[in-house]
Amino acid sequence: MSPLLYFFEELNLAITTLKISKMTSQQYGVYTYMTLRKTIADTLTSLDIGSVFVTNGNEIDNLNQTLSTNKGPGRLMKSIIVFDLEPLGTVDWQRSAKLCETLNIPTLGVIPSNYPTVQDIDDSLSDFIFVPFTEDELLLRAKKLVTSTENISDRDVIVQDQLVISPHSYEVTLKGRRVHLRFKEYELLLLLASNPGRVYDRETLLNRIWGYDYFGGTRTVDVHIRRLRSKIEQPDTQFIETIWNVGYRFRPVRKD
Repeated sequence: MSPLLYFFEELNLAITTLKISKMTSQQYGVYTYMTLRKTIADTLTSLDIGSVFVTNGNEIDNLNQTLSTNKGPGRLMKSIIVFDLEPLGTVDWQRSAKLCETLNIPTLGVIPSNYPTVQDIDDSLSDFIFVPFTEDELLLRAKKLVTSTENISDRDVIVQDQLVISPHSYEVTLKGRRVHLRFKEYELLLLLASNPGRVYDRETLLNRIWGYDYFGGTRTVDVHIRRLRSKIEQPDTQFIETIWNVGYRFRPVRKD
């Protein structure tokens, strides 16, 4: 083989390898970007659950704009906001994480199996799923995200002192002002407030809110309870009581 022919064969091989590498980076296991999005949307639709995808900065801006309108949160009722971390990238994910802190709406992260870390992601999202995944796993996670409110009507609004929890609209207000909770914080509050006086140990709370397949420890419960308290409690107003060496309970505010 002549040197020139060898050079062109090596060049062709390098170009082919580059194309394959670029194509692979846009794939998630057996999924491509578009088929993944369609699979998730179709699966959620089969459960009568809406889906809002966030994959780039423009979609973050659009979601922010929707939420800023008076009817925005209502339009997203019984919907799951899906954050696709592969196309989002680090910068846009950081913007998304800040947005998640203000959402009472369930969020689902779609994460490549080789993603470097999920600790910060887990703190921001309601749940996440690694790609590739099965349809059954997606169905189970989606059902879990909407289970806490799917059978709740307007008459189930919880009022304690000046704290109002509206499960049907995912809203919490304190003294007439809306409280911005992360979804896990909201789920914790809803569970405790729905059963005042009942003591929940940390393991039960972890299983009920995060699921049995959650790989973190019960310390996660304490962290979220602390954040929740900082948003709804004041020195003279306590809603959540710590039962030492056991867990937590929601208790009525004593009135003089």
